[in-house]
Amino acid sequence: MRGIVLDSNSMVTNWLKMQRRVLELAVIALAFGGVAARGDDVFERDVAPILRKHCVECHGGDATEAKLRLSTRHDLLYGSQSGRIVVPGQAGASMLLRLVAANSKPHMPPEGQLSDAEIAIVGRWVDSLPADALPKRAAVGSADHWAYKPVAVSVPPSVNNSAWVNNSIDRFILAKLEAAGFTPSPAADPVTLCRRLYFDLIGLPPTPEELEAFVRDPSDEAYAALVDKLLASPHYGERWGRHWLDLARYADSSGYQNDVDRPYAWKYRDYVIASFNSDKPYAQFIAEQLAGDEVAPEDREAWIATGFCRCGTTNDDTMGAGAMKEKYRLDVLDDVLSTTTAVFLGQTIGCARCHDHKLDPITQVEYYRMLAVFDPTTRVEVALDEQGVPAVVTPLEEKVKFEKEKDKNKVKPQWSIMGLTDAAGSPRKTHLLWRGDVLNVGPEVEPGVPAVMAIDPLKIVVPDGEKKTTGRRRALAEWIASRDNPLSWRVAANRIWQHHFGVGIVATPSNFGRSGSAPTHPELLDYLAQEMIASGGSWKAMHRLVVTSATYRQATLATGEEQIKTRRVDSENLLYGRARQRRLDAEVLRDNVLAVAGTFNSRIGGPGVKPRVRTELLVSSQRNKWPVVEREGPEHWRRSVYIYVKRQLPFPLLELFGQPDSAQTCERRDENVVATQALVMMNDEFMAEQAGHFADRIIRVAGDDVSQQVVCAVHFAFGRKTAENEVAETVAFLRERAKAYRELKHDEAKAARLALVDFCHVLLNSNEFAYID
Repeated sequence: MRGIVLDSNSMVTNWLKMQRRVLELAVIALAFGGVAARGDDVFERDVAPILRKHCVECHGGDATEAKLRLSTRHDLLYGSQSGRIVVPGQAGASMLLRLVAANSKPHMPPEGQLSDAEIAIVGRWVDSLPADALPKRAAVGSADHWAYKPVAVSVPPSVNNSAWVNNSIDRFILAKLEAAGFTPSPAADPVTLCRRLYFDLIGLPPTPEELEAFVRDPSDEAYAALVDKLLASPHYGERWGRHWLDLARYADSSGYQNDVDRPYAWKYRDYVIASFNSDKPYAQFIAEQLAGDEVAPEDREAWIATGFCRCGTTNDDTMGAGAMKEKYRLDVLDDVLSTTTAVFLGQTIGCARCHDHKLDPITQVEYYRMLAVFDPTTRVEVALDEQGVPAVVTPLEEKVKFEKEKDKNKVKPQWSIMGLTDAAGSPRKTHLLWRGDVLNVGPEVEPGVPAVMAIDPLKIVVPDGEKKTTGRRRALAEWIASRDNPLSWRVAANRIWQHHFGVGIVATPSNFGRSGSAPTHPELLDYLAQEMIASGGSWKAMHRLVVTSATYRQATLATGEEQIKTRRVDSENLLYGRARQRRLDAEVLRDNVLAVAGTFNSRIGGPGVKPRVRTELLVSSQRNKWPVVEREGPEHWRRSVYIYVKRQLPFPLLELFGQPDSAQTCERRDENVVATQALVMMNDEFMAEQAGHFADRIIRVAGDDVSQQVVCAVHFAFGRKTAENEVAETVAFLRERAKAYRELKHDEAKAARLALVDFCHVLLNSNEFAYID
């Protein structure tokens, strides 16, 4: 539950009436002065009868709605599943008094109303409670959960078959395999391994020349050199930047009905790609995205990085007013907080917005303490001066007003960055909101982090000088990136492992809580976290460690008796006794088509491109229209990471093959197989045109020799040699198709080309093309 939906601004009036009623009740309570009894005596004599009359039917004995008992003083003070309902000494701030007040929403009891005198009695009793009156609540979840424990020093275990080991990763994997009585699979052949490495590290196939060079020399030294070459490629950042954009819920439009264009959101995408290419230390990467304006206020790239906090869906042109506007603001902040904690910490803290977390040791109060870190922020548009330094920082609301103004003579700043910073002046106070409702305001809270994760409290240092920011986000970023934080480094190492092996050591990469999966190899996960810390947060160092392991270099197919046994017993491959066959990501699949067809445009960066979309789909595009493209050209054949991400109109081919909905962070893409995928691949104009370009490329290389055309096409598409029977069967197919085209009055040359186009189309539609071993 994300809180109670407000149906109209009349709720503000009701809230004001309720506050006035609380004051009236306080006056009535004076009439009940002179009661000498205290503590339990007052409760039993004055309060308990009221509860028995109105409440215990649903909240007493075996009836415990919302897990709230009101049978005893202890039960009342203990609270419900959603947290405390009494604030000692503060009747006006207590959920109990808010619920029973006239016209409250929600209202208790559901049918009926306590009298003014009864409310006054309960309120006076709450006001009389000492600050330490609340009983200690049982811990939510368990602080003993593995994810909250410090990263242990993991020593690679001893193994019997040490000759198989390439590095320490292999010892952790082999030890479990040997304990289960299994043996690892043999190494993949050079062609398979080379293609796997290219697709994993840069998301593109090797050229025939690159593949043949590795096949000639597949030595460990040549393999290590190839790894370094790919990690140095600018395409590496495009491949791994796309993984991060999934987490950041990146899009080029705002979503919702109007789906407003974000004309410079692409700069955040390019920042991410450049950060991976430069192997930016992970701690710096975290700090810039959460607090770039605080850590480097003069650096345009640092301001662009705060786009991480701006990527979520918004409806800024219709934000509402009054309580609705405040609810909208808090919803946007909740998206930032929930995404931040899921991406960097692997925690579902957003679940504690309306009540204590049901499974993990995170309370509602702690949710709002973390919210207090982001509460002072405001979304801004930034203009640069002549030197490219951030100069004019305009709150988003003011920018919206600028855009709506009709005064053409008024000079508007030339905004070029969407970012986040703290609002000017003293930071707003953050209050707990009972049930997440903006009208049910609870006690004030200070910025902080959940106790179960508090290796150290936040060390907030207010910047010197003009104090333009609070320093809270920078403190949070430093706390997240601390070498002592057990979550951050485990989560990052697990994500790297996930994208190389298809599934993480923890199969729920953004949920390390009790509802998530347990690690299959906890000692290995801690070892990888240690290595990542020791490398200074280098992602490339982690890639090098993983892909040079014997574990990564295994074949997917079980050949020997022992490997077949392993596959049968460990069907999910949780022991990593073989490589996992994986389908190419949606973007990589499209890029592979372009690369094989010879049409791939390798230009890097810049505004998103809008390739052709079928015209019947464009009617769903309201504002921010998608252009009608009659015929695609090289400007459309850029890498898929650069395709404009329009939330209201996901690019059909990418959406069909699993590009995630950017409304929320995506930890792992679904790999579904549905009939429409094959239908689109066979009938889509893009695929048909690229098959034609592929055929023309084959003709340029192989000439008119049909047998050589077959060999060349298969080599380009799959990287392998063609068996003799495959060549013979395909030549027969091509001749039959050419004959059919000649019967349609095409000349011999055109008929032969059209037949080859059909064959190329089949290759691009095959499983062997879409999957990598």
